[in-house]
Amino acid sequence: MIFNFKIKNNKGFTHTPKSLVSGFTLVEMLVAVAMFTLIAVFALGSVLSIFDANKKAQASKTVVDNLNLSIENMARTIRFGDHYWCGTSSVPDSVYACPSGANHLSVKDKGGDKITYGLGENAIQISINGGTPTNITSSDTTIDYLHFYVFNSWLGSADNAQPYIKAVIKGHVGTKSTERTDFSIETLISQRALDL
Repeated sequence: MIFNFKIKNNKGFTHTPKSLVSGFTLVEMLVAVAMFTLIAVFALGSVLSIFDANKKAQASKTVVDNLNLSIENMARTIRFGDHYWCGTSSVPDSVYACPSGANHLSVKDKGGDKITYGLGENAIQISINGGTPTNITSSDTTIDYLHFYVFNSWLGSADNAQPYIKAVIKGHVGTKSTERTDFSIETLISQRALDL
């Protein structure tokens, strides 16, 4: 904006300045507001993506912690147990090897109980002595695939080799596409006691 007016000095003389500029023009204000809006939109997008990455990292940590605990408990039971049965066995003293795999595994634990692990309701489930299966993985973890492969599971010393199990677990955590994390775990568990 340009103002033209007369200024009186301390000696009483008046003069007219060439121009006095005060404030911004309308175009300058529009450009400044547009630039601020553009920067704010980019900054907001960055902040939202950081929040999504943080949620995804927290979800990944939750699934890793939960699966570590679940698989470690399952592995401990299998490692110290015997009489591995691929599938659901009604006879706890029988064994059944299945190199082709099955989605259930029965094992006789060190206390003599028949423990069965399997996939149900998108979770790893445990059943003790044929009882009602209960989930051992948390509700925020979705198990899509669970398969057990049993090798060298024979009664007596027919094979002279230790029984062992390969467990394959696949699933995901998170429901939104930006928060979803897929995982795939494969572990080998061998019987601790000698196969006599």
